[in-house]
Amino acid sequence: MVINYFENLLKRNTIFKAEDTLDINYIPERLPHREKELSLLSQLFISLITTPNTLSRKILISGNTGIGKTATIKIFGNMLQSTAHKRAINIKYIHINCRKERTSYKVLISIIRGIESNFPKRGYSPQDLLETILNILQHKNLHLLLVLDELNYLINKDGDLIYSLTRLYDDSYNCPQRISIIGIVRDLSCLNNLDSSTISTLQNNIIKFNKYSVEQINDILEYRIRLGLKADTVNNDLLKMLSEITYEKGDLRYGLNILWKACKIAENKQLNYLSTECLRLANQESVPYSIHDLLKYMKQEKLLLLLSITILLKNTKTPSVSLSEILEQYHIICENIKKNPKSYSQLWNYINEFKKEGLISIELKSKNIQGRRSYIKILDISLMNLENLIHKILKKKGVIL
Repeated sequence: MVINYFENLLKRNTIFKAEDTLDINYIPERLPHREKELSLLSQLFISLITTPNTLSRKILISGNTGIGKTATIKIFGNMLQSTAHKRAINIKYIHINCRKERTSYKVLISIIRGIESNFPKRGYSPQDLLETILNILQHKNLHLLLVLDELNYLINKDGDLIYSLTRLYDDSYNCPQRISIIGIVRDLSCLNNLDSSTISTLQNNIIKFNKYSVEQINDILEYRIRLGLKADTVNNDLLKMLSEITYEKGDLRYGLNILWKACKIAENKQLNYLSTECLRLANQESVPYSIHDLLKYMKQEKLLLLLSITILLKNTKTPSVSLSEILEQYHIICENIKKNPKSYSQLWNYINEFKKEGLISIELKSKNIQGRRSYIKILDISLMNLENLIHKILKKKGVIL
């Protein structure tokens, strides 16, 4: 007889009150310690409501991963849209992740389909799509608040669209201004890839999101625990421990992820509270969510190179491995799956991208007369878990090793 595990689980007591509120993608009704940023954004965009379509606002948000940038902007966008609707003002908020939609065409199609869901996906150039957006906004008497999250991915791929979007009304006189833009980046250095006029436009209003303090993280996690878990599930000592782990990683999503996993471990042990051992087990098992998110959209070729680094470091048990060893391992993997390897220059570009993304560190060492050699390290990520994660993602992309 087959055991129905769902029935067994449903008979157990649960420590969750609303499990979804601990999900990293959940947007709560309020964001502790981001009130100042929400207030500032409201002041900057109030003209969209008081004098509709007279101004086109362009704001840049910067700050590290996992400090509430996206959640704050999503709350703000919905707040603006709702306030405008009560006053019969047409404002549409559209949020696009540029890591996922990396080309001008994909971004523009996403904008149009956010307004006109039945719009066909094929048969238009980017310029046609841009003109279509302007015509739709004019026809509907609509103002678009466009949020371009992880804007650096689009800047690196296609800075021309950023130029076009920020200079839409430069040649017009006294016409309605129907698009406002919020760009979200981790590091302002990505702006160096843009032309000087676009940089000048975007640098006028920059809001820097600072890293949360350990006390602020404690407040935020306590709020999420009240939303998601039953009373007395987490004591103050355990909350402090969780806050310190999260602060060390600098990523609130990491803290929420291990909190959720610790709860699952506690339930599996049939506990009605969280123990420090549950938290340790969850922390040992975790790869930071920001890494999950990063790898999910990564190209196959780039993933294969990262897998080569991971396998080498795990098997050799040394702190670092040389670039030549990595390339040798990479070519072996490509040969095993009958895939043509990328060129050295492309692989070196991937290595530098890994460094920028915080996946690896690169150390240059002198090697006698031959000059300097590059050695690669992976810090603060479980190699076994990282290897398993890469295999899972590659399998979803149709690559089985």
